[in-house]
Amino acid sequence: MPEAECFFWRTDTSTKLRPFNFMLTLRSVLILKRTPDHSIEDLSVEVAYPISGSFSFSVAQARRPTLDLRASVIETGPTLGQSRSELTLTIKYELATETRSHTLIPRDTRKLQSFTAECRRLKDIFTRNEFDADFSWLSLYTQENSLKSFSSPKDLRTVNIPLHAQLSPASAGLPGDDAVDISIVRENWIYNKAIEEASTGSSARLLIRTGTFNVNGKMPSQDLSPWLRPTKRDSESSGWISPLKAISPLDILSNPIDQQVTNSLGASSATLAHANLNNNATVSDPDLLVLGFQELDLSTEALLYASSTVKEDAWVEAILAGLGERGILYEKLASKQLVGMLIVAIAKKSRLSCFGDIKFSAAGAGIMGIMGNKGATAIRMSYTPLAQEISPSSIVLTFVNAHLAAFDEMVERRNFDFHDLSRRLVFDQTDELDSNSYVNTALETSRRTVGLFESDVLFWMVDLNYRIDLADGDVRELLASSPGTDNIPILLKYDQLKTAIASGKAFAEFSEHAITHMPSYRYASNTSAGSLGYDRKRKPAWTDRILHMSAPGVPVTQHSYCSHPQITMSDHRPVSADFDLNVSIVDKQRREIAASKLYRELWGVEHSSKPPKIKLQSMTLDLGKVYYKRLIRQTFSIQNDGQIPCVYRFVAADAAHPICPQWLKIDPVVGLLRPGESSTTTVTVFVDNSSASRLNIALPRLDFTLILHTALGKDHFISVTGEYQYTCFANKLTRLTRLPGPVRTLKSPNDRVPVRQPVNAPREIVMLINWLMTHVTDPNDLFNGPLEESTCMNIRECLDTGHQFPSPQPGEERGPLATAITSTLVQLLDSLVDPVVPPYLHARCLQMTSRDEAFELLDEFPPESVNVWISLTAFLHYMSLQKPPSQSSTDRVDMAERLATVFAPVLLRDDSTGLHTPVSPIGKRKFLLHFVG
Repeated sequence: MPEAECFFWRTDTSTKLRPFNFMLTLRSVLILKRTPDHSIEDLSVEVAYPISGSFSFSVAQARRPTLDLRASVIETGPTLGQSRSELTLTIKYELATETRSHTLIPRDTRKLQSFTAECRRLKDIFTRNEFDADFSWLSLYTQENSLKSFSSPKDLRTVNIPLHAQLSPASAGLPGDDAVDISIVRENWIYNKAIEEASTGSSARLLIRTGTFNVNGKMPSQDLSPWLRPTKRDSESSGWISPLKAISPLDILSNPIDQQVTNSLGASSATLAHANLNNNATVSDPDLLVLGFQELDLSTEALLYASSTVKEDAWVEAILAGLGERGILYEKLASKQLVGMLIVAIAKKSRLSCFGDIKFSAAGAGIMGIMGNKGATAIRMSYTPLAQEISPSSIVLTFVNAHLAAFDEMVERRNFDFHDLSRRLVFDQTDELDSNSYVNTALETSRRTVGLFESDVLFWMVDLNYRIDLADGDVRELLASSPGTDNIPILLKYDQLKTAIASGKAFAEFSEHAITHMPSYRYASNTSAGSLGYDRKRKPAWTDRILHMSAPGVPVTQHSYCSHPQITMSDHRPVSADFDLNVSIVDKQRREIAASKLYRELWGVEHSSKPPKIKLQSMTLDLGKVYYKRLIRQTFSIQNDGQIPCVYRFVAADAAHPICPQWLKIDPVVGLLRPGESSTTTVTVFVDNSSASRLNIALPRLDFTLILHTALGKDHFISVTGEYQYTCFANKLTRLTRLPGPVRTLKSPNDRVPVRQPVNAPREIVMLINWLMTHVTDPNDLFNGPLEESTCMNIRECLDTGHQFPSPQPGEERGPLATAITSTLVQLLDSLVDPVVPPYLHARCLQMTSRDEAFELLDEFPPESVNVWISLTAFLHYMSLQKPPSQSSTDRVDMAERLATVFAPVLLRDDSTGLHTPVSPIGKRKFLLHFVG
């Protein structure tokens, strides 16, 4: 397409000088920008105006002194601020919703005359011929498409959706909307590739300490340092218990497919550490503290929006005082108050220059849904790493402090308020029509708002008021058990927030670190307190929470999550969490240039006359033997064998079915390749309980086909084969009792012993119990040894094949092997398709008040359950009676309680279908103790 240079000028609306080129193309005007200190090859198109009926321009005499941003004083004559007479050129283009314009200062009047004459001629041609013009080709030259992903962070709720889930529905023979899919994949690929190419290979750490504290209307009266000052062993000094510490044998291997971590683009092992202001600063000193306060003001006036900052000032002063000798290193960065809710950001003075573009938002959710006694305040800011010789790209951090409706029964209101506040908390964002050119002052800038989720990292530090769906007595008894923290995982199963997240009703996709601290609410402020200090009239709960969500390209590591019982001024205990952000340092200008070039390179794939072609390394994939809970990984390569870029994706054989079986994962599911490029696809196999329950009753031969679809091209078929190895895990109890031998020796999945043969406990359960009865004399060995997954794997193989378990050698410690056998027993019971005690009997079990009544209830158990129950409880009773020399009668009672704590939730497993209401975990434990204690 012919181009003719008309003239050049410099123009700017900020403090920087940005040179521009102005060029005329066939039926369009392009305004180009050249990055300072870069070559002419780095020109990028700022905007393109088609010369059509919507195009117009005007030349006028400047009516006021105009800031001269031309090349040099020597070249232009007048100096800055000097009164002069000059021409201005205004280009306008009328869109459906707005009029875009640029007002520019030409430096060559002759070229200006040539330009205006040519524009008139081209517009006249367009008008006379009434072209049905399609200017879509201009997107090839503009950065609007290639850089729109960088203008503001994408919505976190969208960016965390897997790419293949964002594409149109497709299956074999029904490819979907390939053109749209190409556009989606291309934008994602350009975004990641541009960051990769512009990455400096280094990163910057940003340490953030967040906190939430409901102060119950109190003014600061205690030292806040335990809450504000992390130590090297913060977890231990604040009652932190590592979630990695096993608290029972019920530590079942999770699905490793779901634990795969995607490395961020541009990240490397190199870290650019910010220079410390003080050499005595410890590595745990946060760069940024963001603290949320609730119930700062409980007065009657708090029902309305108040503007007094008296209490805010007092708490900010208390924060700086709580930082102690390190307080001099920090300074208040920003704050926002809505009546009783206050959010405060405190930054290191040496980092202040890294934070900018600070925005605020607030929304009430109290009485009538608008009053300020409940609601949220939020702060949005950009963080730009310190870097030399480049302009690093920024990330956006958003922090929310919220206080939701109280009382147990208001859970649905809390769920609603979360969504309502997420919608109403918005931030004003100013966008100029053209940020890099001189715009006439008569033109107003457009304003838009950005949402809460348009961030790279989003934190909620809140008093959400979610409670525990258990009776008050059960909660207190579980917490009072010794040690009470062992029962925290049980209580969290009934936590309303955990339930809301699991069901997707609120805070879906948010992450919360493992809770290992005691409930932070409600503590008594007078003598009406229980042994743990909680108010006798209010049920304890984890109302104070810290959650976060981050984009894939910003790795976030959480180091702590704990409450601080030392601070007792309120009926809540403050909660804190420490985060470590690894921010990749990316050259912003190089990223923009790379994105623009990549967009031009990949533009028009969907309109090309050349077909896309890919070549597979192999058309078959043999998985070999597939075992229960054994990870298998295989790879194969995909190569672009054509002349144009191609987009590929795996699709299902039928729209009603998934792409592949549940036990198999493909990574990546979708990709883009340039000509000659190849990529590696990883196939991961892992059979969990859900998959095994179906595979155990099917033929062992695994045969299926993976379908690889090339957008606007052909489908490729990959034949996958394997042989499933039957397992005793994840079966129905009725099936296990009727197996004629070890499950691995079955000739078909339908092999059964005759129905007339008496029903006994499954041989696998008996094998585990017999080994423990034979080799364990100290019941503590059931729990205290280190748990090795390889040992558990060998034990599972013995159960499936009928081979003997390994026996401890003379002088060998028995604890590790005994713990592995016990853990395998718990896993086997927990994997059963139906629990040992049917859910419809759980309520009856809790009604039993004596040992005799409990034994009578066994008559209502299914026959296969009775034998398992009797065999297992006899073993547990035997273990509880064992008396090593150091064990007292009191210890024996504690052992029975401990055994019941581990086995009761497994034997009386809650109904996952929701048909039967879950019963009290304390009641389950007491029923089992009728047989064990």
